Amino acid sequence: MTVPVGPGQLYLIDTSAHARIGHPAIRNVIAGLIVDRAAATCVTVDLEAGYSGRDLAGVRAIAERRKALYVVLPVSEVIADRVRDVQFRMAARGHHRAAGVIDLLTAAVAEHHGAVVLHYDADFEHIAATTGQPHAWIAPRGTLPERSTRRAAQPVIEPQLGHAGAAGCGRAERADS
Repeated sequence: MTVPVGPGQLYLIDTSAHARIGHPAIRNVIAGLIVDRAAATCVTVDLEAGYSGRDLAGVRAIAERRKALYVVLPVSEVIADRVRDVQFRMAARGHHRAAGVIDLLTAAVAEHHGAVVLHYDADFEHIAATTGQPHAWIAPRGTLPERSTRRAAQPVIEPQLGHAGAAGCGRAERADS
């Protein structure tokens, strides 16, 4: 299946999707979005990616590479207010613990900028049930191994685009099997 990429549509790629970039189909989706300039990031995702850096040079290299490859969506006080509102609305239904703080903020950034959250994390379904915002699983739920719950420093690998772009990746394709 192809991830629909409309003119000007941005996809804020969550860490949950990026953590599975070792799978060729996932790598192709992300590389295709980068080539199409449809891949977006924000400070929450960048900070999570930077966590995998082994030292200052590694953290800087990750930050610079992400800034070069992704459309950066800024955070503002308006977005912070929206996060609070969404958390209150989720709490009113008893669901405020169904999504983590980082995911709430990431979703609010995407919503504010009109981006689709591309993820592999049920938290975004819980958030979207409250906000109505668009989100998409990078692969069907349950088809990829879960990440380790241990916070090991595993590097976030960016797709290798090379000088000719992402080989074979004119469009972002998603494997459904």
